[in-house]
Amino acid sequence: MYHSVKVNHANDVWVMGRPQPKSYDGIVTDQRGVTIAAPGADCIPLLFADPVRKVCGAAHSGWQGTLLGVSMAVVTAMATEYGCKVKDILVVLGPSVGPCCFTLPKESAREFYKIDPTCVRCLESPNPYVNIRRATRRLLEAGGVLPVNIQDDSITDPEQNITLCTSCYPDKFFSHVRDGENFGTHIGFISIKD
Repeated sequence: MYHSVKVNHANDVWVMGRPQPKSYDGIVTDQRGVTIAAPGADCIPLLFADPVRKVCGAAHSGWQGTLLGVSMAVVTAMATEYGCKVKDILVVLGPSVGPCCFTLPKESAREFYKIDPTCVRCLESPNPYVNIRRATRRLLEAGGVLPVNIQDDSITDPEQNITLCTSCYPDKFFSHVRDGENFGTHIGFISIKD
């Protein structure tokens, strides 16, 4: 079985086994034989795993979902629904638009600045550069996820760093920022082995 999030750019999480909502940006499950996925083209496909409780999650985190806390909504659902301990949860941030290419209007960028000033460059320009990855990391860390359990672009080993900028690599990734309305999607997916 395969289930992908039904993107609404918010922080709704579907707990598999409960009635499926019309739209949601996160999924959590402890079911075997099910692959769950999150799409992205510049938004971050986030994957979550608790190897102790055998629970996994997937989320789509664009700039709006990041500000609304979708990453911690998934962590909270894993803890609440399946008894996961936050310190056991591993998180991978997949390829997404990087701070080199992503800008937002100043009003929206200020919300990221509140999370961490290093999330924003050129704050006083009309369209500052924003680092949604760093904001995601900061929100996860503030929620108790161990820094060592978060894999993102802070990984310096090119063999281990999968959080590449989708806009900078047209030969590898789709990108709405780069290509406008004519773009595709890629996915991050996860499942639980028996």
